[in-house]
Amino acid sequence: MKKLVLSLMVFSLAGCSTPPRPAPAKPLILYRYPMKENTVQLAHTMASYDLKDPESAKFRDAFFVTSDGRGEARDKSKDSWCIEINGKNSYGAYVGYTWALLPAGGKSVIMGNSPVGAIASQLCSSAIYPPAG
Repeated sequence: MKKLVLSLMVFSLAGCSTPPRPAPAKPLILYRYPMKENTVQLAHTMASYDLKDPESAKFRDAFFVTSDGRGEARDKSKDSWCIEINGKNSYGAYVGYTWALLPAGGKSVIMGNSPVGAIASQLCSSAIYPPAG
């Protein structure tokens, strides 16, 4: 009788194994590419459009960002724009630099200080220079 109970326990536990875990997702690597001066000026204009005082905006960095690491051979139509901007609030004080992102093919700017802006900040601040070659 003990053997029968032990056998039933073994068979019942055999189906309780944990399913294999899927492999972790490969981290997304974003590359930054320089902008020409006229594109930088356009990026500044677009990023400052919705600010309280667009003429007083200060800029620190602007570049293209993409997951394509092929340099000049990349598909440039998939480039997004990152612009680091500091604007004034309603009291006339600068609020600090934040990232603005213009997604590829987009017509609106995602500001780093908006609820969705955390994505812009994360994407722009994590971009690296492509490998030399």
